[in-house]
Amino acid sequence: MSASVRVKTVLFSVFDNRLHIYLPGQRLPQQLVSRGISLNKLAMQVIETVAGTAINESYLEQLYTFSHPFEQMIEVDVVYYLLLPAEKIAEFNKESWIIADHISRNISEYGIISYAIQRLRWKVEYTNVVYSLLPREFTLSELQKIYEAILGKKLDKRNFRRRILSLGLLRSSGRKRTGLKARPAKMYQFKERKPTMVQVF
Repeated sequence: MSASVRVKTVLFSVFDNRLHIYLPGQRLPQQLVSRGISLNKLAMQVIETVAGTAINESYLEQLYTFSHPFEQMIEVDVVYYLLLPAEKIAEFNKESWIIADHISRNISEYGIISYAIQRLRWKVEYTNVVYSLLPREFTLSELQKIYEAILGKKLDKRNFRRRILSLGLLRSSGRKRTGLKARPAKMYQFKERKPTMVQVF
């Protein structure tokens, strides 16, 4: 029996205060596995094609592997998900990003997508991986909007700020965001832009 192995990628980004998924033609990006290249590297190649640039700090994780057995062969799909900051999205691909809540349940890969969303929600509750969706500097309001977009619910501003600052994940950048209707907002950075276990919620 022969086997065909594909890498599929669920790309997440947050812009316009909504969680988006890259879904060109209502399908997840995929690539057949060939000799001489690792699955992780193949997933990153697919992602960098979408971004139009090299990706260095974004969070990549293998979601799961599933198979489709047939009489003469077996098809294996290895699924990854990645968090891509909005600033890295190539303009020519922007129209292929769909708001997560607007994805039809009738598409063939809806089960994969819904599971990826749930895994992402779990992930942000006990890690700092949201750093992948933010620029180097950001305000606490911008950080809160990322969490709200992923979790699909509003968070109390005062409680969120108290909690996030108590975790020791951030440091002040020494600058403020100006040009806003409100007073200038203090800007922060993640102390480390790599995955860290921490109980956020």
